[in-house]
Amino acid sequence: MMKYSKLKNGKKAYGPYKGSKQNGGRPIMVIKDKDNKATSTNAARYKYEKRNGKLPRDKDVDHKNNKGRKGSDHHKNLRVISHSANVAKENKRRAKKP
Repeated sequence: MMKYSKLKNGKKAYGPYKGSKQNGGRPIMVIKDKDNKATSTNAARYKYEKRNGKLPRDKDVDHKNNKGRKGSDHHKNLRVISHSANVAKENKRRAKKP
């Protein structure tokens, strides 16, 4: 039997599951509605929205310590930034020489 948590709107959230290679392995949450239709979302975004309310689509949830899935998804380590700022931050991180 799968573990899930009930949401206020009657939906159920399953996970977090390890993400695919396509999304870089970032953990995801699967959310099913009453008709058993499923959608998925980033686990960090799910945790932030559960605590603070829904975010606009042009905003992303970022890890302050920049460790992403290896870091903590604790609410104190998450912040909201614009999508363009998040892309720029990730490009800068990947461009660093090892």
